[in-house]
Amino acid sequence: MQNSFTTQPEPFMVASDLDSPTLNSLDDTEALLDWSEIENLLSSIYSAKTGRPSYPLLTLFTSLLLGIWYTLSDVELAHCLYRDLLFRKFCHLELTGNVPEASTLGRFRNKLVELDLWDSLLEEINRQLASQNIIDATPVEASQSGSGNGKDGLPKKDPEAGWHVKNDSRGRQKSTYGYSVHTGVDEDGFIHSQCVTAGNVHDSQERDSLILADESTLYADAAYSSKETRDKLEELGIEDQVQRKGYRNNPLTKQDKLGNAKIAVTRAGGERPFATYKTHYRLTRTRFMGLAKNETFFGLAAMAANIRKGARFLMLYGLPEMEIAG
Repeated sequence: MQNSFTTQPEPFMVASDLDSPTLNSLDDTEALLDWSEIENLLSSIYSAKTGRPSYPLLTLFTSLLLGIWYTLSDVELAHCLYRDLLFRKFCHLELTGNVPEASTLGRFRNKLVELDLWDSLLEEINRQLASQNIIDATPVEASQSGSGNGKDGLPKKDPEAGWHVKNDSRGRQKSTYGYSVHTGVDEDGFIHSQCVTAGNVHDSQERDSLILADESTLYADAAYSSKETRDKLEELGIEDQVQRKGYRNNPLTKQDKLGNAKIAVTRAGGERPFATYKTHYRLTRTRFMGLAKNETFFGLAAMAANIRKGARFLMLYGLPEMEIAG
């Protein structure tokens, strides 16, 4: 008797699945960049003594971006790579093939730390994106900020973090034990430069690390107000739009206050990356111990923020100033 069941296996996805808006929701992000240039920068990992990774470098890199966009731990990310078609498509993973385990993702991130690659990766992404910088900083609580030692005998408190003391909107002091993330952003909120320090490092100490010297104007809050800053800006030919600071025997004039209010309108753009980090990526606390690991992780967050913002701008405005290699 003829069997009524088909002998052909059911396809993993049908044509209608490929047209799903959900499945295509990261197409704009993938189309934004020439990813081969990013892959070239990652290729130095191949020269490491541990040998070639079991997955393409770009697959591992885009996996980490997904982890930031969707606020996933490495374990959660590995699970999503197994079951989520969107994730597999974006990372160019075969539909029925294996996916990176959490330990693989962690080792790859450690390679980025070891080779200090995040800065050059951000620079390349920004080269394909771009002008007028705004500087700011935000405290991020350390993942381990308690006192005493844990069960393993190691200190609970991250030894490379520090106390960040800042007045809130009511003038009350707020102390956070952790790190400060300092960013230089343009007027649209794209992050052009970033550094991470212990929380007790004053914002002004990172001024030279954030200025790229190709800005036309610098907007910054009063933490950066000093004769050294003004001299530096004059030397570089950058217009000074740093808010003025009053002192005990030299209070702000009415003109200074008006100028500060005017600067604040544009300088507010410097808060956008921090709103993205804390609200969208849930980065109110660090995820790792130590400065190098946190600097790399927040570097990945900066890339993730710029790429998604670039994709939105491409969709809305066409990004007329964007330069794409190839």
